Amino acid sequence: MALNIKDRETEEAVRLLARRRGLSLTEAVRQAVRSELGKDELSEEEKARRVAEAHAGALRKHGIKPARRSMTKKEMDDIIGYDENGMW
Repeated sequence: MALNIKDRETEEAVRLLARRRGLSLTEAVRQAVRSELGKDELSEEEKARRVAEAHAGALRKHGIKPARRSMTKKEMDDIIGYDENGMW
């Protein structure tokens, strides 16, 4: 079955991804879609762990000392922009 992309921006993005990774267009689309599908399957705990790791990494990167209390997952999600379906 064929997939016909009629959106220039999408086509350019797929071509760029394929070129950067040395992939065929088909493989670039396959990997990108699988990556997105994998994100959908993450448990809430895994999502929270990844957000917390990113937060801690950002603090270390910028030399910021952690607060006296940890932020709740909801507080982190609100700051980052996550909603019940993921980002934004």
